[in-house]
Amino acid sequence: MKELVTIQVGSYANYIGSHFWNFQDELLGLADSTESDEIFRNNNINMDVIYRSGETQQGIPTYTPRLLSIGFQGSLGSVSSRGTLYGEVPTAPVETLTWTGSITTHASEPLKKNLFLQSLCLEENESTSRGCDSSNADSQSEVQDKDIVDSLENEVEHWTDFSKVHYHPKSLYEFSGLWTDIENFNDYGIGRDSFSGSPHGEEIKERLRFFLEECDLIQGIQFIVDDSGGFSGVAGEFLENIADEYTNIPVLLYSVRSPASSLDSKSRKQTISRNLHDAVSFSRLSTFSKLIVPVGLPSLGEMKVGCLGISV
Repeated sequence: MKELVTIQVGSYANYIGSHFWNFQDELLGLADSTESDEIFRNNNINMDVIYRSGETQQGIPTYTPRLLSIGFQGSLGSVSSRGTLYGEVPTAPVETLTWTGSITTHASEPLKKNLFLQSLCLEENESTSRGCDSSNADSQSEVQDKDIVDSLENEVEHWTDFSKVHYHPKSLYEFSGLWTDIENFNDYGIGRDSFSGSPHGEEIKERLRFFLEECDLIQGIQFIVDDSGGFSGVAGEFLENIADEYTNIPVLLYSVRSPASSLDSKSRKQTISRNLHDAVSFSRLSTFSKLIVPVGLPSLGEMKVGCLGISV
């Protein structure tokens, strides 16, 4: 079988990826339903190409996307970075050898699941399958559809807030310990240094190796990147590593941008910096991809063409 590995890098890439995996999850549900149209029960569709089979430590079978998602720390909202199937690994207390005084630990409360995620917990009828508990989902009450719709329209703050899919513990990676604010993580150089000059790069490469080595015959990598800021540099360094280590694996790259990235810069300096970022980003990303597909508003395409000095 020829498998695919999916990589999502950056906030907007993960939002788009969440919609993609929700759609695949719907197809899986329709394929298993005897009440669905016959077209959805097509045996020629092999979801094993983008999904992987596994099992938990309790021996429960799992079926999760063959996915590596990269984002900022805290971008997962109420979802754990280990996903929702395998449970949390208890962390051993760290001994502070250079301090003999008292130690106080400050920990923030986990975010509460929204009504949509709570409704998924109720549908599955097993509180452990999505990490549901009495504080997040009351199994004795029913959530109205209109309330769920209102929740999705007004309360979505993270891409996981509308994700229906279970993820493998190695799928969700958070960039932590960055010496810059999220707002300033906005150019190619910052992202490049964050990947190559820190432990993040090694951990990300190990996670990709995990998914690649379990494939029978890898067909390629579909790579979605939010190239409007620093994650473009992360993707560029990551793609170069993939090209060096996995020479024969082709990469299909989707370059995506949010509507907010098309807003005019406040100063001429910011405009020049943005144009330089676009030029370097497009050049580097296209170098290590067999095909690059820009995805965004029509105005974004005009901006990219303009910054490269191409007239149409």
